[in-house]
This record gives sequence, structure tokens and C-alpha cells, in this order.
Amino acid sequence: MRLVLAFISAIALPTMIMTLWYLYGQFQTFEADDPYIWVRTKGALNLFAIVSGGFVLLLGLPTYLLMRLFKKINFRSTLTAGFVLGAIPMAIITWPLQYIGTKSSSTVNGVQTMIDGVPTLAGWYEYFEGVVFFGLFGFGAALVFWLVAAPNKYSQQDGAKDAPPLL
Repeated sequence: MRLVLAFISAIALPTMIMTLWYLYGQFQTFEADDPYIWVRTKGALNLFAIVSGGFVLLLGLPTYLLMRLFKKINFRSTLTAGFVLGAIPMAIITWPLQYIGTKSSSTVNGVQTMIDGVPTLAGWYEYFEGVVFFGLFGFGAALVFWLVAAPNKYSQQDGAKDAPPLL
């Protein structure tokens, strides 16, 4: 049961953070009495929950099972795996070198990030910033997973100190 709660918590933390961030943006953009803020936020919440759930179930669960099979589950490996699982899909999807030879250019807030399909230094910075951003969501999800799923030595009874850990 503890493991199921850990996976649910790993889905819930990024969902809550993104939803609160989205809601903050809604209040910055629209008047506070706009009733559609809550409608849009509910839609965003559903989207964030689906994406977060997909990451945890399609990437996190198999990784957990592999780490468990090889007996490599510990605090450091869990957090590292979480960061990598959050960062890698973003890194693949937004890889800037896919546009080489397309003669496309782009700017963000007046700063050139791509010229003739080649990323500028600002473009690479923006790319790595996005990858690290999503990696931190994975890290946070892994941290909450670890805090919920890890065995708590203080909750065991005195006679059960040698009980095998959950993970």
C-alpha cells in the first residue's frame, strides 16, 4: 500500500506545482473576478495530471522495477533516476539540431535563438534551461516517492528491527 501511495504522490507533486503556477499566471493575466479562470485551471489540472501520470507510469514504474531487480534502489539512485526521467523526454522532443538545414530562424523576447537552423548560444541556454526545468520536476517526484516509500526505521516495533525494507 505504501508503494501505491508513493507512486500517487509522485504523480501529484508535479501536477500540483504546475497547476499552481498556471493559476498564478491566470491571476496575473486576467481580472480576479473572471469566472473562467477556474474553468481553464481545471482543464490545465487535468492535462498536467495526465502528463505527470504518463511519466510516472510509463517511465517511472519500469525504472523502479528494473532498479529493484538489480537491487540498486537507494536515495541517490532514486533521485538521479527521477531527474533523468524528467529531463530526457524534454531533451529529445526539443532537440534544437533537428532544424539544421531548414533555414529557419527564431527569436525569444527579441533575442535570436536560432539563425538558419543553427542554435545560437542563447538558443542552447534556453534548451538546457528547459531540460533542467523538467528534470527538476522528475527530481521532485522522485524525492516525494522516496519519502513516502522508503522504510521508516522509527515506525517499526522494537522486535521488528531486522524486518526487510520495503524497497
